[in-house]
Amino acid sequence: HALPPAREVPELHGEDPRAPDPGFRLRTLLRPVRWAMLGVAGLLLVDTALAVAAPSLVRLGIDRGVVDGEVGWLWVAVAISFTLVALGWVSSAVGQVVTSRVGERLLYLLRVRSYAHLQRLGLDYYEREMAGRIMTRMTTDVDALSSFLQTGLTTFAISVLTVVGIAVALVATDPGLALVALSVLPVLLIATVIFQRLSSAAYAEARERVSAVNADLQENVSGLRVSQAYTREARSAEAFAERSNAYRRSRIRAQRYIATYFPFLSLLSGVAQAGILVVGAYRVADGTLSPGVLLAFVLYLGLFFSPLYQLSGVFDGYQQARVGLSRIGDLLRTPSTVPPAADPVPVTTLRGEVELRDVSFAYQGTTRPAVEGISLHVAPGETVALVGATGAGKSTLVKLVARFYDATGGTVLIDGVDVREYDLSALRRRLGIVPQEAHLFGGDVAENVAYGKPDATRAEVEAAVRAVGALPVVAALPAAFHQQVGERGQGLSAGQRQLVALARAELVQPALLLLDEATAALDPATESAVLEASDHLAGARTTFVVAHRLATAARADRIVVLSEGRIVEQGTHAELLEANGHYARLWSHGADLGEETELTATH
Repeated sequence: HALPPAREVPELHGEDPRAPDPGFRLRTLLRPVRWAMLGVAGLLLVDTALAVAAPSLVRLGIDRGVVDGEVGWLWVAVAISFTLVALGWVSSAVGQVVTSRVGERLLYLLRVRSYAHLQRLGLDYYEREMAGRIMTRMTTDVDALSSFLQTGLTTFAISVLTVVGIAVALVATDPGLALVALSVLPVLLIATVIFQRLSSAAYAEARERVSAVNADLQENVSGLRVSQAYTREARSAEAFAERSNAYRRSRIRAQRYIATYFPFLSLLSGVAQAGILVVGAYRVADGTLSPGVLLAFVLYLGLFFSPLYQLSGVFDGYQQARVGLSRIGDLLRTPSTVPPAADPVPVTTLRGEVELRDVSFAYQGTTRPAVEGISLHVAPGETVALVGATGAGKSTLVKLVARFYDATGGTVLIDGVDVREYDLSALRRRLGIVPQEAHLFGGDVAENVAYGKPDATRAEVEAAVRAVGALPVVAALPAAFHQQVGERGQGLSAGQRQLVALARAELVQPALLLLDEATAALDPATESAVLEASDHLAGARTTFVVAHRLATAARADRIVVLSEGRIVEQGTHAELLEANGHYARLWSHGADLGEETELTATH
């Protein structure tokens, strides 16, 4: 509270951080801050010039002020040195602030752009990528880049510029001694190339290992209830320890390369300095070299290798940032399997007419289609129940209608328009989707109901809850609409979560309602109330119901029976029973059991 408020707005010069960037490269990332980067480069050049100037002033003071006995030159050298030190302090302070501002601006852009791209990717990406790996890219990889931009970038740049500047100064001071000093460069270059190749592979491996550690942690925390139920805690801990140890070994390997390379630099520095002292001492004795030049040369040589030692301190961060940037780039270059339309059709109102024309779809990595040759026409306001055994393609059809996936064959049309031609965001705003396992976000019940319409009034939220028959359930909660749901809705029962999800779908007043086994988690009494409310609501909108129980399907206007990805029957409940086909056998089996049956137990 003692600090002033942080209200600074990042200056991106017209760059939209949420825009896609399929051609992501480092230069495109730096484009919004290119002028600030030029300012940073100017400050770094000042720092390098100040570092290079210091030994020359020592040479001036020794040769003119001490050897020649002109004390005035000694005082001049001291005064200029003091001035340069003051300028260096100002330059370093300003450079640190500017570099930090630029770094934070880039990280803001990178975080927002990565998150926005994750929102655009299709469901298939999340089905093949582990949540822990995705989190690693958004946290560990970005944090590694953050650490380097905040602390290591300035040191890295100054060190590189200083090495180049000192090399030039060595040659300018005395070409003969420079030849002796730089004779170790070929060995240094060979060692650097070998080190770079080995260390890059080691750091890439380490990043993959830490992704596996994070993925394992995410999975085990999410499935802790199952782990405890099957007493797998010890085995899970053992597997986590193995992955952590693999990460430790890969990190140790990378550190071993560092521990070999940088001390080798120290050895080369010692050899070069010894050679300079031997050759320089003989030349001073012969009178062909002044003491000031020799001393300046020794100082230059120390400044030449000193930045290389400093690089050892930031190299670890540099390699992690480099790998992290590469992995974030891979994410941003990942194309979405549901790309936006080039010239999207605007969505104002929808009648709710749905048609599937010879639709086929196969999940990525599989050869057997999930649905094949599906042709179906649904009139506006009609309620269609999809029934069939597990794997028959019921949920897949619903996802194709919602365009979570694009059909690999055929066409899905809503109101006569291919769903791929619609503005995707506008289309989904007209859909109400309730999956079998509702996901609730942190906050209270009212906030979760209003998730699809954040500006909804309290009266609208209450009306939506009442419409799905959930008002008595919400009123019975200790804090009613203000009841905190907890992470992923764990503070509510499965049935309560599903009722909140149904109310959330109702609040947006969708033209098309997609219920993917939405009542499967409800007890019979609650399900009966919800079905009565759904019957009332479905009269004004087209509704797809993936039926978990046949009694639920029987209430629909039409029942579509799927088997092995194809439609095998369709009609009303009475018509299908009279036909005495696939549906009739399922219904009869349920009646024999004397209860509503789950299709997965009947086929």
